[in-house]
Amino acid sequence: MGARKRLSGPERRAQILDVTRALVVGEGYHAVGIERVAEACGVTRTVIYQQFTSLPGLLVALIDREVDLAFAGFRKAAARPVPEGEDPFTWALAGILEAVAAAPDTWRLFLLPAEGGPPALHERLAQARAVTRASLQPLTAQHPDPALAGRVLHAVADELVRLHLTEPDTYPVDRLLAQARPLARAIRAPA
Repeated sequence: MGARKRLSGPERRAQILDVTRALVVGEGYHAVGIERVAEACGVTRTVIYQQFTSLPGLLVALIDREVDLAFAGFRKAAARPVPEGEDPFTWALAGILEAVAAAPDTWRLFLLPAEGGPPALHERLAQARAVTRASLQPLTAQHPDPALAGRVLHAVADELVRLHLTEPDTYPVDRLLAQARPLARAIRAPA
């Protein structure tokens, strides 16, 4: 039997969070327990408690890390220059779908949240919705009801990303973008 590799504190923390994310995405929050995570990581419960102090602390740390990862992908998508003639919403959505492809489990935590999530999850989801809507404001500024138009675009984006996460073969990126483009143009059009 080979010796286990000793991980640094940050490496161990990342390992614990990765295992926790896999459990939440695969089985739900109810499946996560200190003992289960420790066993999956090949460490004692004490190691988990040293890193996170409690199960709620572990779950909040997971949510915070994944929010940071998702927002990094979102910011990168939103910052891409829009090619001439392209719809800005559709272009941003294409970038978000790239971010989703790079970290699907991260996005599943927020767009397909498992039941039993801690209050921190719901707080972060509300913050993410507010940031997303704020980023859509410039796209709907010319609409007679920009706030409502922004909410509709947000709902469209959420649903298209959910479809891709749950059925990527049925809803490939090209199909989703082909649907998003005319919808976005119609929603954004001044009355």
